[in-house]
Amino acid sequence: MVAGEVSGDMYGALLARALYRINPHLIIYGIGGEKMQEAGVRLILNSLSISVVGFTELFSKIGKIIATFKAVKKFIIQNKPSVVVLIDYPGFNLRLARIIKREKIPVIYYVSPQVWAWRKKRAGTLISRVDRLVVILPFEKDWYHKEGYYNVDYFGHPLVEILKNHKDKEEIEKGKSIVGILPGSRYSEIKRILPVMLKTAKLIRTGNKVRFVLPLAPGIKESSLSRYLKKSNVKIEIYKKGSLPVIKSADLILVASGTATLEASYFQTPMIVIYKISFFSYLLARILVRTPWIGLVNLIAGENIAPEFIQWKAKPRKIAKIAMDYLKDKKKVEEVKKKLLSVKEKIEGENTSIKVARVILDFCKER
Repeated sequence: MVAGEVSGDMYGALLARALYRINPHLIIYGIGGEKMQEAGVRLILNSLSISVVGFTELFSKIGKIIATFKAVKKFIIQNKPSVVVLIDYPGFNLRLARIIKREKIPVIYYVSPQVWAWRKKRAGTLISRVDRLVVILPFEKDWYHKEGYYNVDYFGHPLVEILKNHKDKEEIEKGKSIVGILPGSRYSEIKRILPVMLKTAKLIRTGNKVRFVLPLAPGIKESSLSRYLKKSNVKIEIYKKGSLPVIKSADLILVASGTATLEASYFQTPMIVIYKISFFSYLLARILVRTPWIGLVNLIAGENIAPEFIQWKAKPRKIAKIAMDYLKDKKKVEEVKKKLLSVKEKIEGENTSIKVARVILDFCKER
């Protein structure tokens, strides 16, 4: 199993547990993080050192990525696993898929690269290098069918399993309106996005009685946020028990584009998407990306239900105006919640990871 991102580690862990549930005698090796390790995956290397955001961050980690690639390539060639499961992380995994295919080892790609969004030509490369594709967004299966590829499954989004099994029923005590501040889970995101969110919070505060709550992301030190919070002159509560209680309890969240937008749709929490990357990364994205939105919640809905403020359009004054409308207009909020409910229904599935595990084990039987 090869996962290079935090979300891939999470989905890999769910999948590993499902595989062990069906066959406890399996041995699973992988590139992943703490969650996969806790689920029983024997890590070859930890993926934390190769997780990147944007093209410029890629350059700073290229040495570690190349070393990791060589290590996993050597491991696969020497150990000849029954099947290799690649999870997202396309720049790395598509190159690895070519080598695995050459070794005549079955390749299953779980969490499709978003070729439909930014590199349609890459779909042909993907299709030629994998034996089975398992997608997690509801429109992807039809998209691949239109491209003439039918070895593709959709069983729902694995994130829903986590949300359904979320045992922490804790919610933040109400009283004032709550605005969640979720700038992302990487330092590069915090550096670019948190200052915008804090300036927005300051403008919201002037017109409303609001509590601002920032959940501390795994791997992020509270001290790293301090210099931003001290400059803001806005009282921001740091919440250390995960992001889900904040998302569940909030009247509105300011959120970086990513998985958190789907978590918010599950709990029907209105959101405003804010995202900034380096200028060079954004320039390349503008050339490559061919979708009207970047937020998963909007892509699934097929409409703009979560306002997006990207790159230089992320102006605190404009964001604050939309935010205050949400906090004051109950009718608008109810309309948004209905649309978020429809997104939740589209991504829900039954026993998603178990169904993916069965696909994988079918390939093992054929070996």
